[in-house]
Amino acid sequence: MKRKKIGVLLLLFTILGISVTKTYALGPTFSFYPDGGIVESKEEGFIVDVLVDSGVEQVSKARMTITFDPEVVRLRKAMRNEILFEEWPKDESTTDNAEGVIMLTGYTSSTGTLGSYSTSTQPDVFARLEFDIVDSSAEDITFDFEYNGSDELFQTVIVSETSNVLLSKPLSVTFALSEESIPETAIGLNAIGIIIGVILILAGAFVRRSFGFIHSQKGGRTIVLEK
Repeated sequence: MKRKKIGVLLLLFTILGISVTKTYALGPTFSFYPDGGIVESKEEGFIVDVLVDSGVEQVSKARMTITFDPEVVRLRKAMRNEILFEEWPKDESTTDNAEGVIMLTGYTSSTGTLGSYSTSTQPDVFARLEFDIVDSSAEDITFDFEYNGSDELFQTVIVSETSNVLLSKPLSVTFALSEESIPETAIGLNAIGIIIGVILILAGAFVRRSFGFIHSQKGGRTIVLEK
């Protein structure tokens, strides 16, 4: 019986170790939330959050530049998360529905009272974007980050002190505007993640019953969005 318990513990720690390693290896990045799906109402439009994750870095500046097809969707409203950075320079931020470009920059100086930004336990909302659908006959819409690795205007960057620590282009995202545009596929990554999560929950329940461990949760960060 003891060998069985030890085996379960080793399996649990191995899975957790692989998960932590993969997350850590990603480093600082931006991402979209949700990361895909079908738009429920073409009349009401939809909302997309842009998340920022500093990894283990202390970040002084973060800039997202996103492109989209202005013939398919139109930006209705853009909000930023004021608590992340001290300044949001107007000359480094813009929304252009004619060209299909959204740029937003947050910055905190070394002498600022807010201090450098660092992600706590999970990515923070950097911006919230609300869109209207212009072309209801379109099958999908893709949002893409502009990125060339340099800290230049209209380029996506995450800066720690003076160097860009965003080492690769963040992933784009595609949303289907009709169910017909979604092909049937085999089991996806999201389903695999759910299955692994269930396995971890079951393994954790077994460990708690066997060893009497007490599980506690850390408090999350409160997100405040301002215009």
